[in-house]
Formats: sequence, structure tokens, C-alpha cells
Amino acid sequence: MWLKSQAALKELLAQELPSQPPQPEKDQRLFFHRLATLFLRYTQILRCLEASYDQMVHPQKRRVLQHMLDGVMGRVLELKNEMVETELSEYHYMDDVLQDLKLTPSDMEVPIPKHFVNQRAKALKERQQVLSEILARVEPGMPCGPSRPAMLRDEAVQLVQMAERMRQGRLRSKFMWEIRRDEERERRARESGAKELDCEQAAIRIQKVWKGCLQRRCTKLERQREMAFIGMAPDPKALGLSGTMLRAQLGEEFRRLRQADYEAEYQQALMSIQEGLYEMEGSDMREEMKEQLRQWFIECHDLTGRFPEFPDEEIGGSSILFAEKTPEQVKADLDLLEDKGQRKKDKKDKEKTKEGKQKKGKDKKQGQSLTEEDEGLKLALSKFLPVISEGFTQYQTIWGNRHESNNFEQRYEPELIKAQKRKVVEKELRLQVDELMREELQRLKLAVDRDEGKSRMAKKSSKQKKGKKGGKKEKDLTPDRTLDSLYEELVLQGILKQAQCVQLADYTGDFCYLGTTLRMAGIEPTPSVMDIRQNIALYAILRLGSPTVHELAPLVKSVLLAGPAGTGKKMLVHAVCTETGANLFDLSPDNLVGKYPGKAGLSMLMHMVFKVARLMQPSVVWIGNAEKTFYKKVPKEEKQADPKRLKRDLLKALKLLKPEDRVLLIGTSDKPYAANVKMLCKAYERVLLLPRPDYASRYVTWQRLINKHGGTITTALDVSALAKLSDGYSQGHMAQAVQMVLTERRLLQMLKKPLGASEFLQQLAKADPIYSEEEKTLQDWYMKTPLGKKRLKAAQERADKKEGKGKDKKGKKGKK
Repeated sequence: MWLKSQAALKELLAQELPSQPPQPEKDQRLFFHRLATLFLRYTQILRCLEASYDQMVHPQKRRVLQHMLDGVMGRVLELKNEMVETELSEYHYMDDVLQDLKLTPSDMEVPIPKHFVNQRAKALKERQQVLSEILARVEPGMPCGPSRPAMLRDEAVQLVQMAERMRQGRLRSKFMWEIRRDEERERRARESGAKELDCEQAAIRIQKVWKGCLQRRCTKLERQREMAFIGMAPDPKALGLSGTMLRAQLGEEFRRLRQADYEAEYQQALMSIQEGLYEMEGSDMREEMKEQLRQWFIECHDLTGRFPEFPDEEIGGSSILFAEKTPEQVKADLDLLEDKGQRKKDKKDKEKTKEGKQKKGKDKKQGQSLTEEDEGLKLALSKFLPVISEGFTQYQTIWGNRHESNNFEQRYEPELIKAQKRKVVEKELRLQVDELMREELQRLKLAVDRDEGKSRMAKKSSKQKKGKKGGKKEKDLTPDRTLDSLYEELVLQGILKQAQCVQLADYTGDFCYLGTTLRMAGIEPTPSVMDIRQNIALYAILRLGSPTVHELAPLVKSVLLAGPAGTGKKMLVHAVCTETGANLFDLSPDNLVGKYPGKAGLSMLMHMVFKVARLMQPSVVWIGNAEKTFYKKVPKEEKQADPKRLKRDLLKALKLLKPEDRVLLIGTSDKPYAANVKMLCKAYERVLLLPRPDYASRYVTWQRLINKHGGTITTALDVSALAKLSDGYSQGHMAQAVQMVLTERRLLQMLKKPLGASEFLQQLAKADPIYSEEEKTLQDWYMKTPLGKKRLKAAQERADKKEGKGKDKKGKKGKK
């Protein structure tokens, strides 16, 4: 798989890094087709690399693979950003590209790397224990819910009497049923006694009944096998864990243990080999560096008549001298560096006078570049292509042609560690040698040219004083408190919560098969559940899981999930925390009522939340009912709770987040139209609209929910009809219906009385469906967001162009 991904990467790198720059593409559809092709091909490579990294046990190979995995993940995110800017939509439909590449819709889904959680399994387990201990101390003393009023004695007696009468009535009815059954048996026996059968006729009748029963059973089994073979019914043999699945699970656990053991051996070998290099080769390296520097001093003095200036550590120290250069070249480089430092002082005044002219020139150049971009579409410069090419060359040079017949167990390679640690030892020794040789050079200068030495020292000290100046740091409101105390306080206040164990794959749904066809016809298709799951993986999980990807990829600080109630918004928030091992901070307006009052308390709350979130990253800050924070008009019943108290501090906290801070703000709202659109979209950079599930998603969801709660799907349960009749209901309504139907008593009756669709429909009928007016209101609101406005403007421009072309054709016909 690694070799296969390397071959695909070689082809893609040749395509994306050509010798000549590609010409801009004028047709938007062709440009998007190119982007979609690259996106899908990189996704396939990501799948191969992720599987290879998960299966590999060699510690040094895993490092190369992780480097390449981060690069490919980042490139996928860059292409996603390009597709959003090209189509002006968060959802993309590439069924035509899938057909060209001969891929299935499941191949389009971005995989979630398992190492996000596996590499931090020990730390996550310890954090879980701390959180459970704090909650265990708090929950016994706290009331679990609203206290019930004490029941009166007469009411309690009445309830007991009612239950007893019901029990007696059930026993009486059962007794009467047994009497009627016995009477019916006696009557049939009297009637059959009049017509006595001989032994042969009785045997024939018994054989007839038995053979009919046996044939019906065989026919039923044959039909079940046929339906399972063509994929129209679940395979009864596949239900439950098979032997192969159990063996696979055991093999995975064993592989995880081997990976941990080999990693521990590798870390120990790094330390021991480095110490061995210090002892064996350290003294020789030190003496060789000294001899080289002394030789350089003498040669420069012979050529120029004075001793050279020793390079600063900012430049690289004596490492720049060990390159293959003559003393004249090195001296020329140092003179150039000194001249640049003097020229900077002289140019300060000139730059101030020329600022206005430069700004005007820049504006003109920007206008020219915009006109050039209007002529065609080009791919933006990538930050991850150099990372991918570096990993590719590293594979080719080290692992491509390496013979590993002697390393069957895939343990570490000591020679590679020596080559790596030799550079580290050399760097550390160079720092020690530099300090010694600076003193030696200074003594030589004082003996030969004292005046030049003083002037140089003065310049160097002034440079060092200037370098000490730094920018202002963010004010820390809790400098005396430890991280553990802040963590415990947030847990006690109910701000830091335990995320539910939910996988992103549990948010089940199918692919939108008519997306490209509808969009070509000018109809905007409804996004499917799979599209939403894909965006959550791209915007939240991949960025939070990898520090390198989060730092270099296009920055996304916040995401808003808007949609009707029950469409799985909270479930997606918990899935992000589960897949990345992130902390969950709840800043919902309902959760903040009565906590940290006043401006000082609110600023302290925001400081504590984002401080702990940064120090214990990755972290997710969740705001439920996000529209309340930016209400247009606060309802009377909510004025005392002050839901808009986070309005200003939230925007300030988001501005302070840096690319290296893996903190994501996720808001959920079922009434986003109640908020100020401008302020809401200012806080949330990405807005994802979650519609009600379509037929395919409902079909898959019904199957998953019934199997999850212990039910079995038989031929008596028509899932297709159930999915068709449940149109208009959300996943939350479906989950409630399954929970109400599949009780413990109903599960015990499954063998005698299989499930039917009517049982679930009766429970669904009690809930209010999602009406089309609510969906239309949400779609109209989405068109007021920045991305929606851009899309409307682009559609209007296309319509104007078509009208202009039509008028030109009519004018030409009139002239003729």
C-alpha cells in the first residue's frame, strides 16, 4: 500500500509541480472538475497512507509515514478550500468524477486517522480518571434532578389497590381462557370419536402435515439465502461477531502492543546511541572543529590583513563556515551581512517618505493582478506540496531500495539512528566550540588590533540590546493558579463536561446520487448526511487531530451547525470530541445562568476556558442555542438570564487564537434566523446547514437504530416502506420511536412475534414532523450569510450574461 501511494504521489507531484507554470482555466466547470479529480485522488492516497501507518510496526518508517500523512491531509484541506471558493458552496457533488475514476461513493469519504486517539491513549485514560473522580465527588451531594413532592397516604393506598385489582383481573381472565380451551378440546374429541380412522389413514395424515411443514421451511430458507446473496436481506450468518472478526480484533490489539514496545525500544536506543557517539566520536569532532576554525582565522588574516568577525548564533554560528566555501567567499558573505545591517539604518528615513507612493503602486499592481485573475482560474500556492515532496524523496533515498531480509520483526535500524544523532551531537558540540573559539579569537584581536575589537564589541552589544526588545504579552488573570485547580473548578461549575462516546460513523446516511445532475439543471440539491459528515471531518476532526495540519492549513476557528431540532447537531459535537480526544467546554447561554456574574466574572470565565483549552489542546468550545448570544430582540422570559452576555468577549477570545492553538468553537442552533446575521457570521466562519434526512439516509438510519437497540430485521419488517412513510421526521424522532418500541419485554417477544413497521409508525405519529415552512425559512436565512450572498450574486451575473447573449442574437437576426 505504501508503494502504491508513492506511485500515485509521483504522478500527482509531476502534475502539480510542472517545469512550466500552467495556463489559467477560463471555464469554471472544467476548473472545478480538475479540483475534484485532485481531491479524490489525494483522498485515495490518504486512505492508503492511513492504513499503512496503522498497520506498520517499524518505528522509523512510522515517522516518515506520519510526515507524509500530515502533508496529504493538509493538501486535501487546501483543495477543499479551493472548491468552496470556486463553487461558492460548502457541499460538492462529484458523481461524474467518481464515474471517470471508477470509484464508489464510499471511496470519496475522507478517512479519520486512528492515531489521533491511539497515540494519546494513556493521557486520555488518565484525564478520564481525573474527570470521573471529580464528578464522583460532586454528584452524590448534588440532587440528580427536580425533587418530587411527597405522595399522600391515601394516594399511595389507591395506587396499590389499583395494581392489585389489575393483577386479580389478569389472573381471572387467564383462568376463564383455560376453561374455554378445555371445553373446546372436549367438544372436538367427541366429534372426532364418531369417525374413527384406521392406522394407515392416520399415518398418511401425519405424513402429509409433516412433509408440508418441512417443504415450507426449506422454501423459506432458500428464499432467505437468495435474498441475502443478491443483497436484499441481511445474511443470518453475518449477524454477530464471526471467527474472522474476532481474530482481526485480537490481531489489532497485538499490533498495538508491538507498536508501543518497539516505540519504547526506539526511544531508549536514541538516548543510548547518542551517549555512545558522545563518548566515541565527541572528542575527535571537537578537535576537528577547532582545527578548522583556527585554519580559517589564519587564512583570513593572511588574505585581508586582519582577523575576521565570528558569525553570530542567529546566522548559524560556525556551521556556515563548515560548508564547502573558500575563506574569501565566507568573508564576502560576512561583509554583505554587515553592510545590510548598516543600510537598514540609512533607509529608515527614505522608506517613510516613500510609503505613500509604494501604497499607490501596490494598489495599481493589485488591480492589474485582479484583472489577470478574472481572465482565468489558477490553483493557489500550496504549503503542503513541499512537505509531500520531502517525504517522497525521503522514501526514495532511504526505504525505496532498502533490503530488510534480516529485519523480519521490523525493529529499529541503528545505522539510521547514528546518522541522525551524529548531526545532533555535532550541533551541540559546535555551540561549545563556538564559545571557546570566540574567546580565543577575541584574545588574538586584542593582541593585534585592539581598536577594531572595541568598535566591533560596541556594535554587537547594541545589536543584542535591540534584539531583547519584544512585543507585549497577553495578560494572565490567573498567574498563581495551577492547571489542575483551573480544570477542577471548570468541572465543578459544569463548564467542562464529559463527552459522550459517539463515533462519526454513527451519524449514518447515504450519498446524494443526483447532485451533479440537479446542479447542472440549475436546481440546488439538498445535502445528504454523508456530505455533512464529510464537512465535519474536514473542518473539525482532521484539523484538531494533527498540530502540523492545523498550523499550516487554511485556518478555521469556528463552525456553526444550523438545522431543525433532532438532526444530530449535538451528536456531531460529541463525535468530534471522541474522534480527536478533545476536551468539551459548554458555554451555552442556558448553562451559564447564575455562573460568574458581572463583567469581571465573565472575563475571568473566558480567560479560564481558553487558557485551559490551549494548555490541554485539542479542545472544543460548544455553544448550544447559538442564536441566543446574538439575539435581534431578547424575549421577555429570557431577559433575566441575559443570553447576550458573551457577545463581545467571545469575539475578542476568537481573535486571540493563533494557528498553533488547536481550539475550535462549534455552535449549534435550530433557530438561527432569530439572531443578527452579521454578528453571527462574524463569530462563526463556516456555516453548515443540516436538513432533514432523505430516503436513503432514513433507510440506513432505521437499520442502524434497530440493530443497535437489540432488534432483528426480518422479512416481516419492511424497512423500505418504513423509510418512505417516515419522510419529514428527523433522526432524533426515529431514535425516540425505536427506544419506545424496543423495550425489554418487546425484545423477549421477538422470536414469537417479529417486529413490524406499524409499531414504529405509531410512535412516530405522536411527534411533530419538520414542516416545509421551517425548512424554507432556514434556506432563506442561509442565503443571507456571506457565502449565500456570494452565490446569489454569481447566479445573477450568469443570468445577466445569458440575457445579454440572447439580446445580441435577436439584434443580429433583425439586421439580417
